[in-house]
Amino acid sequence: MSSSDTPPGRRERAAATRAAILSAAREAFSARSYDDVGLRDVAGRAGVTAAMVNRYFGTKEALFREAVGTEDPTPPELAGTARAEFGRSLAALLLNGGHGPRGAGPGEPPPHDPLVLLLRSAGSPTARPTLRAYVEDNVLPGLTDYFGDDDAARERAVLVLALLLGTEVLGPMLGVAPLEPGTAAPGSPLERVLAAVLQAAADA
Repeated sequence: MSSSDTPPGRRERAAATRAAILSAAREAFSARSYDDVGLRDVAGRAGVTAAMVNRYFGTKEALFREAVGTEDPTPPELAGTARAEFGRSLAALLLNGGHGPRGAGPGEPPPHDPLVLLLRSAGSPTARPTLRAYVEDNVLPGLTDYFGDDDAARERAVLVLALLLGTEVLGPMLGVAPLEPGTAAPGSPLERVLAAVLQAAADA
């Protein structure tokens, strides 16, 4: 029997099951709020039992934390962008499809956009501590560092994040043109307006 014919080992099967559950959870939490998603729903999407979900993740809260993850959604292209070009660069990325989940590596779950999970479950008192920790630990630090070390850096980061989330909910989530990625022509009046607003937040 060749190596390609050898059945996967127990460890590989366990990793595949865990990845399937996590992918199903991200799909479920991207579609509905934390309070509206049950472990049976996740289990059904993953093709396993609710007991299996409990076995791998323990609780719904723990599963949600892993589903949100630790990825910073800030487009990496912004790191080297001059402050004077910040608004124009980010507006172009948002409206022309440059912002969104990044590709998964070998053996990793499919990519997801953690901001979608944040927006879906922001109103849940149970989910809010996880989402707050995600923003504080993974989203705001990079933006704050970009804006320097002065006292207003965090405030600039919060303003920009609020604008980014507003574009995210009215665009990809609701499919509202021209905010939906790819529906606004590069250099359009909307892009120029969004660029000006983002730049104003960055310079505030």
